[in-house]
Amino acid sequence: MVNEDDLRRRRIYVGLLAIVALIGYVAVGFYPGNDGLRGALLRVGLVMGAFWLALPTKTRPSAWKGMMSGWTAPGLIITALVMPRLKFMFPVVAIILLLAYFARPRKRK
Repeated sequence: MVNEDDLRRRRIYVGLLAIVALIGYVAVGFYPGNDGLRGALLRVGLVMGAFWLALPTKTRPSAWKGMMSGWTAPGLIITALVMPRLKFMFPVVAIILLLAYFARPRKRK
């Protein structure tokens, strides 16, 4: 288990990385011909910013802690059955549900 100081430090690092990537996106915009680098910096900055928002703080747990409720799996299956275009999504939904089941936080005894 990771202690609170490590979590706080990791959250700061992720936030700084997101800010640096977004500043790099703006800075590279002044030089023509760097569209690939600009796109990569923007994507990395946005994803790291989303990770920063999802990381736990002192006052709230991690964002993914209550991700799977008892209604998630039946809701996904009913939606896939109702919308015929989504029938190809059954394997993807099954894999996501298995990953979510094994990645969920365990209750301590």
